[in-house]
Amino acid sequence: MEGIIKGIKEPKKKSELILLLLIISLIGAFIELSYGSVYAGVVFSGICLVLLYIISSGRRGRETGKSLILMFTGAVLIVADLTYNYLSGSAIQTLDSMILLLGASLIVANANNRRLSELGAFGTYMSLFFLIGFASLYIIPSRLNIEIPYYYGHYLVALPVCALLKLFGLDLAVPEVSIIVVKGVELTRLKMDLACFGWYSMLLIVSTLLAYSIAIEPYRRDKLFKIILVLVGASYVANFLRVSILVVLAYYYGVETMMVFHSHLGWVLFAIILIPLMYVFLEQEHPDKES
Repeated sequence: MEGIIKGIKEPKKKSELILLLLIISLIGAFIELSYGSVYAGVVFSGICLVLLYIISSGRRGRETGKSLILMFTGAVLIVADLTYNYLSGSAIQTLDSMILLLGASLIVANANNRRLSELGAFGTYMSLFFLIGFASLYIIPSRLNIEIPYYYGHYLVALPVCALLKLFGLDLAVPEVSIIVVKGVELTRLKMDLACFGWYSMLLIVSTLLAYSIAIEPYRRDKLFKIILVLVGASYVANFLRVSILVVLAYYYGVETMMVFHSHLGWVLFAIILIPLMYVFLEQEHPDKES
C-alpha cells in the first residue's frame, strides 16, 4: 500500500493514472449511454469532464485570438447532425455522438481561456481520430462488402469463446458471422454487434491516447505504442471474458438474466484487468528511486 501511495504522489505517475481513469470512464460512459443506464452514462460523462480538467494544464493552449471559421464549422456540424437525425427520425448513434463531440470541441478549442482551449483541442483530436478509424475500418470497407470488424469479432472473439466453452460441456454453435447459438435452458440466437466485439472500445482507447499525446502531454513514440498495446490488450481480454460470461449466463439462466449484466460487465472487467496491469507498467516505466 505504501508503494502505491508513493507512486501516485509522483507527478508523472499521477497524470498517467488519471489518464487511465479517464479512459475507463470514457468507455463506461459510451457503454452505459448506448446500451445501459442513461443516468450512469451521464455520471461517467461528468467524471470524464472532471478528470480532463484535472489532467489539463493549459500550458499548450493558444495565447491570443480565436478562429471564427472553426467555431462556425463546429456549430454547423452540431446543427446539421441534430437536424438530420430529427428529420429522419433516427436516434443518436455512435457516429453522431462523435460528430457532435467534434463540433462542440471545435467551439471550445477556440475559447480565449487556455485550459478550455486545451480541452477543446483534446476533444477535437479524439473525435477526429475516432471518425477516421471508424470510416477507414468500417464505413469504406462496408461499401466494398468487406466487413472487417465483423471478421475480427467472428474469428477472434466468437469462435474462440465458443471453442473454450465447449471444452466445459456447453452446447454452442456459430452458424454464421455475428451469431452464437446457445442450446441451454432455452434455445437462443445471440446476435453480436460491433460493441459486443469490443471494437468501439479499442477505437476509443487509441483515439484518446493519440489525442492526449498531441493536445496535452506528448509521449515518446515507443512509449505511446507500448501504452496503446497494453490498453488494447486489456480491452480484448476484458471483452473475451465478458462475452464468455454472458454466454454462460444465457446457457444456464436464460437471456433475461444475461441482459441484467449485459451493459455493465464490459467496463467493470476492463477496469479490474487494466488497473493492476497499468500500475505494473508504470512501475517499470518510472521505478522508485528509493530502494
